Amino acid sequence: MSLVSEKLTRERFRELYAGQKPNWELIDGIPEQKALGSKRHAYLQGILYRMLEDLGFRTGTELTLEVSETWEPIPDVAGILAPETDEVYQSQPPAVVIEILSPSDRFMLVDQKCRKYAEWSVPDILVFDPERRMGWYWDRSMAGGLVRFETYRFSSRPDLELSLPEVFRRLDEIRKR
Repeated sequence: MSLVSEKLTRERFRELYAGQKPNWELIDGIPEQKALGSKRHAYLQGILYRMLEDLGFRTGTELTLEVSETWEPIPDVAGILAPETDEVYQSQPPAVVIEILSPSDRFMLVDQKCRKYAEWSVPDILVFDPERRMGWYWDRSMAGGLVRFETYRFSSRPDLELSLPEVFRRLDEIRKR
């Protein structure tokens, strides 16, 4: 948690935190340092990146999203269907955002980010826990909330599915090498 007492603008946030590692996110005007990713987190990030690519999304990891002047979250993986632009940061909602829990993550912060992604009209919001081998999607029909899944059908591309057992099968495969 940050010690900043006043809300920062995007410009001031970038002046203070650009280039610092691990990355910092601007969440409702408050700088929040991203949790250190475990090995499982890093492996899962790569797996989900490749799976979204294979499904036809243009994907990125640690992509800064310009949601508003006081919101610049950095999801672990983002999938884009819109045409490519020359902008430095993503200023339009991606089709998919994925948050991967790290052991030190605060679930309240993840929930807050998911709510903001939903308000920003991101169609597919997914959260994965590599330690407990679980996945959730943001369900708009329940007035917002995370719901566990085994197979996820994308809202942005209803012809596509993501299988949780396949995700974790690939994670197991990597860990055996």
